Amino acid sequence: MNTTTKTAKYFSWPLMKQTIRSNRALTAAIMIVMILMCIVISVARNMMLSGSSDSASSTTFMAYLYALLSQGELYDYNQLMSGAYDSYSAIFAALGKGYSLEAFKELAATLMEEGTHDTYLSMFEYTVTVNGTTGIFGNTLNLNEYMALMMESIGMSSDLLTNMEGIDMSSMLNQMYYTIMGILPLLVYIVVVGNGLIASQVDRGSMAYVLSTPTKRSAVVITQAIYMIVVPFIMITITCIVKIAMSAGLSGDPDAAVTIMLYFGMYILIEAMAGLCYLGSCLFNRSSKSMAFGGGLTVWFFLASLLGMFGSDNLVQMGMGVEILGVFNNLTLIGLFDIESIATIGSEAVDYAFVWKLVILFVIAVAAYIAGAVRFTKKDLPL
Repeated sequence: MNTTTKTAKYFSWPLMKQTIRSNRALTAAIMIVMILMCIVISVARNMMLSGSSDSASSTTFMAYLYALLSQGELYDYNQLMSGAYDSYSAIFAALGKGYSLEAFKELAATLMEEGTHDTYLSMFEYTVTVNGTTGIFGNTLNLNEYMALMMESIGMSSDLLTNMEGIDMSSMLNQMYYTIMGILPLLVYIVVVGNGLIASQVDRGSMAYVLSTPTKRSAVVITQAIYMIVVPFIMITITCIVKIAMSAGLSGDPDAAVTIMLYFGMYILIEAMAGLCYLGSCLFNRSSKSMAFGGGLTVWFFLASLLGMFGSDNLVQMGMGVEILGVFNNLTLIGLFDIESIATIGSEAVDYAFVWKLVILFVIAVAAYIAGAVRFTKKDLPL
């Protein structure tokens, strides 16, 4: 009886299963690290937002206290709740939108319940006592000037406090997460797996066995490329879902549109570098050379991005960065992942600069995968 064996030309399911099995432990480990990192960053970001909210409450509370002081009244919590200040309702309303006697009572009660009421009251007392008073040498004392002198006395710039007030800590945390911490586990993954898909198998001799089966070279490169494209997508998608769920649970605001776009941009960036690792695996027959090519480029992109971060506006303003280091952002593919412009999605003035940058990364990924596949199908193999 004649039997016909079907030759795989474009895709090999047995090869895909083998690739999945050989990388499942690493995939699971990297996935766990990504989820844990996502959870930690979400909690940290929520704490920062809570800190910003506390600062706003402090400012609002002090505005009410100044309004009372302007009428010659010294604030007392019990008097406020008993209605002693009801006659100043118009004074509170004149402070601006959202200010009212009812809002003042609610804020004071909330601060008392949180345990921050007396702290803010003491801050107000120090501010009123120091500002505008005359010192022993006849100088007019000012609390802000005192803080600046204290910082200068320990060698810090007197402008540091002013600069830090304009820094968006949440934005800086996003920059660190999406371009440094969040992608690091994936970079390790694509370097190790990318090398193992082709070059490592040729080097070990196992590719000879694969090609001795009814599997053409075209099926090998397409199958391995699909793995390199699909698995990171699944890993990033799961992490994105966790991030949205954490944001919704912690702050009630998942900001899904921006989050999804940030993770999509992360995926395109990872695929651009994964494509280069795949290209190196297809170019070289020795695993060491493949690793040097793909791993070397990936390490360079990561280190350049890390150095470039210290040249960012936020860190320069904080006195922790050096402006000239910003040049490294132009020497890495990670510099094309524009976190700041993506963060404007949903605002009145959306910056679409991220679109053309992601297109460049996409083109690099496609070109690298195609070039690698063509090279492998045509080169001589030491089988």
